[in-house]
Amino acid sequence: MRTSVTKIVSFDAAHSLPHHEGKCRGLHGHSYRLEVTVAGGVEDQGPSAGMVLDFAALQAILVETVVEPLDHTYLNEVLEVVPTAESIAAWAFESLRARGLNVVRVRLWESPTSYAEVEA
Repeated sequence: MRTSVTKIVSFDAAHSLPHHEGKCRGLHGHSYRLEVTVAGGVEDQGPSAGMVLDFAALQAILVETVVEPLDHTYLNEVLEVVPTAESIAAWAFESLRARGLNVVRVRLWESPTSYAEVEA
C-alpha cells in the first residue's frame, strides 16, 4: 500500500517570459500556490508513529528550500531557466528531491485556474 501526504505553501514572485508572444512577455507577478506530495512508509515507532512525514517538518523543508529563495523575487534573476510554471515546478521537484524527500508530485498553481505538474 502506498501512503502519501501533501502540504501546500504559497509565495509571491515576479517574472517575464522574454520570448513569449503574449502579454506574459512583460514584467508581471503571481501569487503562486505550491502543492508537494511525498510518499513513503508509515513510521511504526517514535514521535512520528503513524505518519509518513510530520506536516510541520514538511512545511519547514518547503519554506527553506522553495519559499525563502523565491518569495518576493524577480525569478528571471534567481533561476537559471526561463521561469515558466513548468520549469519552476521542475526546479522545486529537483530541489526537494536533493533534500532527501521522496517527492512524487509537485503542482504549482500560477493562477486559480492554471497549474503545472511534475510527477515521479
